[in-house]
Amino acid sequence: MEDKNRMIEVDILNIEYDFIEYYVGMAKMVVYFHVRALGFKVIAYAGPETGIDDKCSYLIQKNNIRLVITSASQPSSYKIVSFVDLHGNAIKRMAIKVTNVKNFFDQALENGAIPIEAPLVLSDKNGFVEYASLKLFDDNEIVIINYDNYTGTFIPGYKNVEDESVISIEDSALHGIDHVASALRLNESCLWETYFNNIFKSNTVKLFDERQKNGEKKIGMLLKVLQSENKKMNNVLVEPDRHIKSQVQLFIDENYGTGIQHIAFSSTNIVKSVEVLRANGVKFTKYPDSYYEKLAAKYPDLNISTFKKHGILCDVMDDALLLQIFTTPIGDRMTFFYEIVQRVNNYEGFGLDNIHALFEAMELELLAKESL
Repeated sequence: MEDKNRMIEVDILNIEYDFIEYYVGMAKMVVYFHVRALGFKVIAYAGPETGIDDKCSYLIQKNNIRLVITSASQPSSYKIVSFVDLHGNAIKRMAIKVTNVKNFFDQALENGAIPIEAPLVLSDKNGFVEYASLKLFDDNEIVIINYDNYTGTFIPGYKNVEDESVISIEDSALHGIDHVASALRLNESCLWETYFNNIFKSNTVKLFDERQKNGEKKIGMLLKVLQSENKKMNNVLVEPDRHIKSQVQLFIDENYGTGIQHIAFSSTNIVKSVEVLRANGVKFTKYPDSYYEKLAAKYPDLNISTFKKHGILCDVMDDALLLQIFTTPIGDRMTFFYEIVQRVNNYEGFGLDNIHALFEAMELELLAKESL
């Protein structure tokens, strides 16, 4: 029992995102977008050619970001087909590496986790991988996985195709996964907040309540940031306000249920990231001039003109900065999008003041238009 508890404590101390898996209508085309527009590289492939009959999956990578893009290879692949039919191209799983899958799975169940797939072993000539999954939201899953006894590229069934898929583009400077944000229904965040924190021993480090009360002007959402002890896993939970038709409610309506709304990629140079991605056809959300005017008035020593030129938001905490920008939805539905962030001088917050400042700026812009 002591060894089991020690392993679980080691997992909690070293916990981090491993990969994020998407279910999509046509994997090859989504992979091409990520490679050509965002600078990812195809590392491995699994499908009928490798003995996996029901799906085609690609592991793509950019520095510490690993994504798996999966589509059905035949109509009988109902789990994938039905998911995409309901939600469109969307995230299905997020995977977390652990030291011992069975021990972590058992402990997670004791702490309230809902099982989807009990621990199993996937093996080939390169060894074996331990794997299990837990329920998340309406149709998502948390994968817990261990590769300690495997020397292959990814998971049994995948073939290394790194040398076959080289597309040379300028470096996009994307480096890792900063956080994962999810949209939940009204009054649902407490349920999943407890669920995450019990399983991963994470803590709710920020709460941003902008729900309307007594006719107040508010953004119309409740946001919570759940952070692992080592600060490497950050899950953001957002629920809407019943008084406002918000972006959060729009996601739930268009996604036909709760789910992961966006992933934030960390960048080592956000200006370069934006320049490269925009040149590759990626579209970003636009912000009113009044936002930058207010920012310049508050922080006259900052080079606000650069942020305005590239459409980058900025939040200041002492001498540290959070720089961030959001893409428009990357699919046909108004659902999933990407965020790019750069933390300057070890900024540790989540730009909550910036959210409020942006909302106020947009309100001012709207009033200015109405007065014309």
